[in-house]
Amino acid sequence: MMSLRLIKLFFFGSLKHPFRLVLMVLGIALGVSCVVAIDVAKTSVNRSFELSTAALTSRATHQIKGSRFEIDQSIFTRIRTGLGIARSAPVIETHVRVKELGAGVLTLMGVDPFSETHFRRLVVQARKGVVNPNLAGLLTQANGVLVSKGHGEQYGLKPGDTLTLLFGDRRKETRIAGFVDTLDTASNKMLDGVILADISLAQEILGMGEKISRIDLMLTDASQADQIRQILPRGTLLVETSRQNSVVRSLSASFETSLTAFSMLALFMGIFLIYNTVSFSVARQRKRNGILRALGATRSQIFWAVMIEVMIYALAGSVLGVLLGVLLGHGVVSAVCSTVSDMYFVLTVSQVEIVTSTLVKGLLAGMLSSALAAFFPAVTAAHIQPITLMQRSASESTLNQRLPALTLGGLLVIGIALGVIFGFPGSPESDFIGVFLAFLGYGFLAPVFILGFIRGVLFVTSPFVRGIVRMAMKNIVRSLSRTSVLIATLAVVTSVYIGVDIMTQSFRISIEDWVDGHIGGDVHVSSADETQRFLDPVLVETIRNFPGVADISAYNIHRIFSQTSGEVHIFSYVRDLSKKRWTWTAAEEARLPQLLDQGWIYVSEIFARQNNIVPTTSARVVLETQQGPVSFKIAGIFRDFFMGGGRIVVSREVMTDFWGHDDVTALQVFLDPGVPVAPVIDGINAFIPETSMVRVVSGVSIKHSILAVFDRTFLITSALQILTALVALTGILNSFMALLLERTREMGILRACGAERQQVFRLLLWECLVCGVVSGLMALPLGAWLAWILVHVVNFRSFGWTYEMVVTPWIFIQALLLASVAAVAAGVFPGISAGRTNIGQAIHME
Repeated sequence: MMSLRLIKLFFFGSLKHPFRLVLMVLGIALGVSCVVAIDVAKTSVNRSFELSTAALTSRATHQIKGSRFEIDQSIFTRIRTGLGIARSAPVIETHVRVKELGAGVLTLMGVDPFSETHFRRLVVQARKGVVNPNLAGLLTQANGVLVSKGHGEQYGLKPGDTLTLLFGDRRKETRIAGFVDTLDTASNKMLDGVILADISLAQEILGMGEKISRIDLMLTDASQADQIRQILPRGTLLVETSRQNSVVRSLSASFETSLTAFSMLALFMGIFLIYNTVSFSVARQRKRNGILRALGATRSQIFWAVMIEVMIYALAGSVLGVLLGVLLGHGVVSAVCSTVSDMYFVLTVSQVEIVTSTLVKGLLAGMLSSALAAFFPAVTAAHIQPITLMQRSASESTLNQRLPALTLGGLLVIGIALGVIFGFPGSPESDFIGVFLAFLGYGFLAPVFILGFIRGVLFVTSPFVRGIVRMAMKNIVRSLSRTSVLIATLAVVTSVYIGVDIMTQSFRISIEDWVDGHIGGDVHVSSADETQRFLDPVLVETIRNFPGVADISAYNIHRIFSQTSGEVHIFSYVRDLSKKRWTWTAAEEARLPQLLDQGWIYVSEIFARQNNIVPTTSARVVLETQQGPVSFKIAGIFRDFFMGGGRIVVSREVMTDFWGHDDVTALQVFLDPGVPVAPVIDGINAFIPETSMVRVVSGVSIKHSILAVFDRTFLITSALQILTALVALTGILNSFMALLLERTREMGILRACGAERQQVFRLLLWECLVCGVVSGLMALPLGAWLAWILVHVVNFRSFGWTYEMVVTPWIFIQALLLASVAAVAAGVFPGISAGRTNIGQAIHME
């Protein structure tokens, strides 16, 4: 009974300060919403990937693929008739945009309807209301394509309507033969990313002749796989479908881990907020708690009364955070899916997936973080002697006694953080755990830093700093147990701003440098036909001799298949004028072109990381070629910011011998100094026949389009950074409000001694400003360290690339101003309230 009365007493006592409670609940809600929104995004990306691949791979256990993503159709005949494997099906697969379906990316899938019965159970609708399970009859007779029933309803389509297929600038018209359905609502979504066609029609549309993309197989035992491998020609290989899907899916895992870490950072700020609120609540009710202890309340009863009070509000904040997170999640899913499609693999289906585990995770995150934050203040309230609880100075005395232990503890936690980061190489999760531990350890060092800094400033400025400014600095030291947590919170938030800002600016500068060097040129000319990518040799020579053209860099780029990286892009230059940034070379840079001509290759950082290449002079990698697996020596590893499976540069001879490509697919055109770009582009376009699909753009537009992709990548990070700052600023405002409530009697005495409202207001603003400056100064080394970790450790382990860390003084000045302005802004309302203190009530409040 006593415990229930205590809980009611604590609960209703806290309701007397609704503004602080709203801030605490809002802080918890914002932190939880970030966790839920990112988890919704991750779950949705995973589900979108499953839906995007389910229609393509279906029940296939294995696939036969070629090193150039194409194989002879005769291989299928040999497997079906020669080996007698009935569960086999030829497939053509390519990405396409359809004008009538919103121009989104879809997969054109050519299938043999007679072989598909083992892999996909589909029914078709050739006309309204008539369902026909005979896929083969419709595809072979109607000479058209099938779209999903959902797309048909969404865009108001009917059988016989024309569809315009877009392959880059190439257009191909076809008609709708019918609509495809699975008779299963849960599975229908996967068909929204696919257009089905008879395999012969797909070959005609794509100009593939007797080639196909792959062969799907359903194998029952290892002996069948061995039989197939024995008859496969060179340049083709048998892969497990599940393993290959896992390779592709893993490409974006590090990016998603980074998003999770940033969402947890917002929750981490929420823990500081709750700790502040509960600590001030306990401090404000010291005398009440002391009286309750003196009247017989046990330590356990006080502890649980504090904890239950907090958990009630934590539950409210967690529920609100889950609801807000679900709303935010819908927007985040679109941004994350767009980034994954731009950087890693194409998602033809975007599905918002909200599962129960995400909601439970959000609730548990809010409740557990609140319990963790409230635990130590509750223990403090329960274990101090009654007479001590009635004395305000006791908490400061306790902090002074514990200052050496806190300092040593902070250094120990920072040491553990460094051990976690550098002791577990290759794990992005351990990197972020280490960063959180470093934040915690740095927070433990806040009291000794504040004490040393302010005492030093007071000593140095004693001859000329007097009055309110000096009083404000002394008040911060006098309330160190309260102000240290506030300053530590603001320091961590500011350090995150510094770290992320340095990282993004450094990355953008490196991207610009990479684009200017690796993808240089004033004008870019490339094939706009994604089915037959090559430039007419006559056009190449015409551009080479065009007035104002100083030089051209001609090259081809093609896709090859890799079991470890999925899709890899391979280049060969007729003349390489690009400027690569090498992270490792097997010889002097001047000798690299000679090694390339001797059959060595260059690989990108991302490819090297995904293939576990150790940079030594004996480094090699096995690539799938038309002649089968071939081991190549690696001459160098170059910096490259394209994701996916990475990039490889080979000589023209190697490209022709091993992959059969001797064409030119693109040109980098370098102009004479002073020659304007626009007239050259117009002149080149005048030489290009209207029927040719050649794209001519300026180097500046290429640069802007690439930068736009990476800007979208960091858009989510920036949004999470803003949410984290909002959580922290909410906590700072709450802390100032609570500190004001605790000092109500002090404010009353100042007013009774003749202090004017404006003087009290200025006093509190000076205290806020000093807190902001101290937190900003604390944040500078932590932010620089965080930036170094993000640039040189997290980015490399997460994405596989490296770049230089670029630091400008303006970033630190900006951060110092941000912390100071935020602290002063948070103190305006409490300062106004302090100036309006009722002198009589304040003095008699106890």
